[in-house]
Amino acid sequence: MEEKKYVLETYALTKKYKEKLAVDCVNMHIEYGDIYGFVGENGAGKTTIIRLITGLANPTSGRYALFGINSADKRIGDARKYMSGIVEAVSVNRSMNALDNLKLQCLINDIKKTDEELIELIHRVGLDYQEIAKKKAGDFSLGMRQRLGIAIAMISNPKFIVLDEPMNGLDPQGFIDVRETIVKLNKEGVTFLVSSHILAELDKVCNKIGVISHGRLLDEITIEDLHAKSRKRIEVASEDLEGLKEYLVSNLNLGEVEIANDHLLIFDNIDINEVLKALVNGNKQVKDISLKEDTIEDYYINLVVGGKHA
Repeated sequence: MEEKKYVLETYALTKKYKEKLAVDCVNMHIEYGDIYGFVGENGAGKTTIIRLITGLANPTSGRYALFGINSADKRIGDARKYMSGIVEAVSVNRSMNALDNLKLQCLINDIKKTDEELIELIHRVGLDYQEIAKKKAGDFSLGMRQRLGIAIAMISNPKFIVLDEPMNGLDPQGFIDVRETIVKLNKEGVTFLVSSHILAELDKVCNKIGVISHGRLLDEITIEDLHAKSRKRIEVASEDLEGLKEYLVSNLNLGEVEIANDHLLIFDNIDINEVLKALVNGNKQVKDISLKEDTIEDYYINLVVGGKHA
């Protein structure tokens, strides 16, 4: 089996502020090419971990590795040169246009780029330079400013970009624009860590997610595996669940049937119309029957609130 190569690994990473344990023994694994969604409620520890791995804060205990370089190694500063991001807020000068914003960041970071290279970068994040050339960033939509922020993060040609809540406050079109920008850059070879509490959006853009709550990483799972767990089922509510189960199993030759949450759950690959026909033929009384499928929100609620995996 080929050994996995990680852009970021954390080892029992822990951060304590006085008596508050903000990050509790977290072990994360982000592979090259991932778009890793970091999911958790406000105050779960997402931003604290991002501050730790970007060097804006120091761990209380534990460690991490960037591109295979240990956080205690003197070369960690060199590893961070291949990393960029937006932490907590987009750093955009609203009185300047997009090109001047990029020029300012080049000046601050001592990076030499031609106007042509910066204009190409503007196009890479999905902004049309001709349309926005004379427009101040303060007049941009929030989604456009987010994409400009990603362009600023791209100035140093990073291999790994960290985005802290990039979907906050965006309208539906903004979601689409930022999502398309992330996917486009990922196809060009950039690995992403995207923190958010908007689960449905992460489901559309990420290939893997990590769920954090109260400072603890509860699970890491690929979107493919998550969808495999999101099982379709027919749910039936009735006064006599045991009798109904026995009847349907016998008459429809069902295998995967269980009773949970005051419902009969049928997991077999069977058409709901066949179940309805059997109920009518058997003169069985039911309160409700519906076709259900778990979502990423169901997974999160079961994991965080229910204390178990979906």
